[in-house]
Amino acid sequence: MRNWSRREFMRHAGLAAAFSPFLSVLDPKLARGQAAAGRAKYFLLFCTNGTDTRAWSPVGSSDSSITFSAMTEPLAPIKDKLILVEKLDSNGSAGQHAQPGGLTGHNYGGQSMISIDQFIADGLRANGIVTQVPSLMLGGVPSQEQRIFYRDSKKLSPIASPATAYQAVFGGAMAPPSTGGAPVVDNRTGRRASILNLLKGEINQLSASLGSIEREKLEIHLASIRQLESRIAAVSGGGGGGGPNIVAGNCATPAAPGDGGQDLLNSAIHLDLAVNAFACDITRVAAVEFGNDQSAQVSIPEVGDPGDWHNTFTHGDNPRTRLTNLERWLCTQFVAAANKLKSLPAPDGNGTLFDQTIMLWAREMGDAVEHRGDDMRFVFAGGAGGYLRTSPNGRYIDGGGDAHQRALISAAEAMGISNFTGFGATNGPATSRTALESLRA
Repeated sequence: MRNWSRREFMRHAGLAAAFSPFLSVLDPKLARGQAAAGRAKYFLLFCTNGTDTRAWSPVGSSDSSITFSAMTEPLAPIKDKLILVEKLDSNGSAGQHAQPGGLTGHNYGGQSMISIDQFIADGLRANGIVTQVPSLMLGGVPSQEQRIFYRDSKKLSPIASPATAYQAVFGGAMAPPSTGGAPVVDNRTGRRASILNLLKGEINQLSASLGSIEREKLEIHLASIRQLESRIAAVSGGGGGGGPNIVAGNCATPAAPGDGGQDLLNSAIHLDLAVNAFACDITRVAAVEFGNDQSAQVSIPEVGDPGDWHNTFTHGDNPRTRLTNLERWLCTQFVAAANKLKSLPAPDGNGTLFDQTIMLWAREMGDAVEHRGDDMRFVFAGGAGGYLRTSPNGRYIDGGGDAHQRALISAAEAMGISNFTGFGATNGPATSRTALESLRA
């Protein structure tokens, strides 16, 4: 079989926009729902590789104050709405490459796996909160295997191209105008579904020309199409009811972005697009992946000489100066997203987007240097609808070996979800399936 390069593949298929999670096909005629009282309405998931836990740890911190390390110091500007959590155990599900526990809470086998972003999106719908796009998955490294987002134990692929993401989210996702009476009936869903079927046929023809590795990546994309189609059918069949069209009163569609030139810079652009999608109330759930656990090339002036995030910065360097610098750069991206959320009014007019958003920095692995998952690190931030207990000088939480899925469940609880059936490992103590009390206000 011929091994196609990524560029050849995309030129041959001509289907870049369709190959992402295909979000622009969703029915725009949906009802707006409200979050539970006192809870966050928006969930922003910031995903990265594991880190050097010894360098990351905020030594000397307390429940009411953070003493930042060199790695985490750029987070200081938002410390009054910031909580650092460490020493949570993945129980063997997030210490090695390709283990899916980082965002799902458990490993292969047993019950069906679902990542926290997908679980929260489903929970919102169960609570009657329906948006044009159930959840956004953006960023990552398209040349590497996608393996942190899951639905029904199947891997999902994030949108890697900023231009594609922009078109998927803002290029036709807005609701059609009303004529003053009943909403305008929009038949784009049916037309787009027919186009999608055509594209799947062309992709299947292409599959025969690919090598085994490329074919596996293609199958992941096809699985994503099938999974999304079933969700579109579910939304179209009952999500909108007779409710009004979504009209984003505070929304200003952003300018179309250019390409950042490398995967990490593209992820920074995606982060900005995710916040804009919140401002338009197009979605309530967005996840942005920075890098990949296997390989991610980094050429950012603030980091130092170019190199590979995992293989050189984490395993090759001594001291790990470039890894520290990269973590600092990631912190600045996290803070930039927080500041943008602060600058935008919430669509419902109640405060800012930051007031209504829970931000979570999660990782696919714990200690990347030693490939261990018994010390998972999390960063919580945002107004979160009053859910988080914060302190003017920041808060630090020692997880004491609790299951790391408790941090993920906390994000779901902050979004007004109380039924955690179907998420995470079920073979631990009962407390492992509850939120962390220390996070709650």
